[in-house]
Amino acid sequence: MRQFVAVAEELHFGKAALRLNMAQPPLSQAIRRLELDLGVELFDRTKRAVELTGPGRVFLDEARRTLLQAERARKMTQRAAAEALDVRVSFIGLALYQALPGIMLTHRAGRPGVEVRLFERTSTESIKGVLEGDLDVGFVSMLNEPIAGLATMVVERVSHVAAVPADWDLAQQASVSLADLADQPFILPPQNYSPFFSEPLAMFASLGITPRVTQEASQAATMLSLVSAGLGCSIMTSGVVRSRPLNVKFLKIEDAPQYRPWELMLVWAAEGATHPAAGFVQAAKDYLAANPQVLDPSSWNPS
Repeated sequence: MRQFVAVAEELHFGKAALRLNMAQPPLSQAIRRLELDLGVELFDRTKRAVELTGPGRVFLDEARRTLLQAERARKMTQRAAAEALDVRVSFIGLALYQALPGIMLTHRAGRPGVEVRLFERTSTESIKGVLEGDLDVGFVSMLNEPIAGLATMVVERVSHVAAVPADWDLAQQASVSLADLADQPFILPPQNYSPFFSEPLAMFASLGITPRVTQEASQAATMLSLVSAGLGCSIMTSGVVRSRPLNVKFLKIEDAPQYRPWELMLVWAAEGATHPAAGFVQAAKDYLAANPQVLDPSSWNPS
């Protein structure tokens, strides 16, 4: 199956053989045996090219899932043999302002003998780590579509606020308009950090306004530091209000379109979740039951 995936990805038997560190004839024979066993042609072979057939494309998707599950089973079995009493949790920076500390406290109170090991990762890295069995759970930015193999739960829901230097004239107001913000130097994450980049721009675009972006930063803490230094203003998720940075005033955006709130999600393996993962997920459910306001974006007060 691994040999088939290599050929399917390379679409070249010679390159696949090099990738697998084996000779080409045994690889070709292995693929032919696989096709005979399945009773279907997986590849269209010509003198010039190798292409997947329709059944071959289906088998590629299933083979990848099978290999991923096999690797996950290996890691979970080894971890069980070691009798691991820890839970491996990945997180994005925005999880630090409310949900992650609250859930960790709930988890510690109910499972004092289980250590929480934290790893700061991007959402993409967290999802990959959970699917491959290297992580038990992960805090990630909201997902626009379900991902096969992942179970999810929203653990925080917040609105958007403007962050401006406290010594600016704008900071003396109770609220601010998007037009006011667009006239100032603006700070945003790079374009590949969606939705943190796309949602603020969508707010401006809905009113036919283009902000004057003068600084880029990929982390919320860095953006706040730039605002604090007076280098510009920004639109951020309201959870950052809890950080209380120096020289930063948070203002309500008076003409912001009613976009859906930003959500922080907890993800874990949909099937075969580790015992530590199940315990952490239960702690998250207990925390939300005791603190329903974390799912209510209107509970945030930007002032």
